Amino acid sequence: MAVLAKILQKLRRFRDDEHANPTVEFVIAIPVIFWIVFSVFEAGWLMTERTRLDSGLNRAVRDLRLGIATPTHDAVKDLICEYSGILADCDSTLHLELVPANSATAAAPPTCVDRSTNIEPVVNFTPGSTIDPEVMMLRACFVVKPLMPGSGLGSHFAVDAAGDLHIVSFSAFANEPS
Repeated sequence: MAVLAKILQKLRRFRDDEHANPTVEFVIAIPVIFWIVFSVFEAGWLMTERTRLDSGLNRAVRDLRLGIATPTHDAVKDLICEYSGILADCDSTLHLELVPANSATAAAPPTCVDRSTNIEPVVNFTPGSTIDPEVMMLRACFVVKPLMPGSGLGSHFAVDAAGDLHIVSFSAFANEPS
């Protein structure tokens, strides 16, 4: 019984000791604070890249509509990369699909680049070849590495086999007859 009383006395003394309270609170709170900070950085960076991809795609499609740009895969890809500005390694991580818009192509998810394989561009397009204007869908998928994989908001995104995120943007234009 004396042993049990000694153990209880030590537990009470440990419970009542307040010397380490700030340390315990810090240890409990700091992971949550770091998670929030990393999430803000990750979300801000991904939002910036998505906005730049949308802007580059819209400006490139505008050039297509006005007839300024050559409607080839490489020319459109170069324009998007040029207009986007900050997309890192844009030439190798941007994948474009230029296809006639119909219910089948609109519902299908875009193909993204898998860095471990070489995916050929999807181009089903002949400029001005139809009698009636044809609506063309241009889908762009940009592959980006998360800033802090496994931490913050980056740990909640779906990633591919290489651990990369896919940012997708869509636009459309009319393929006018020549």
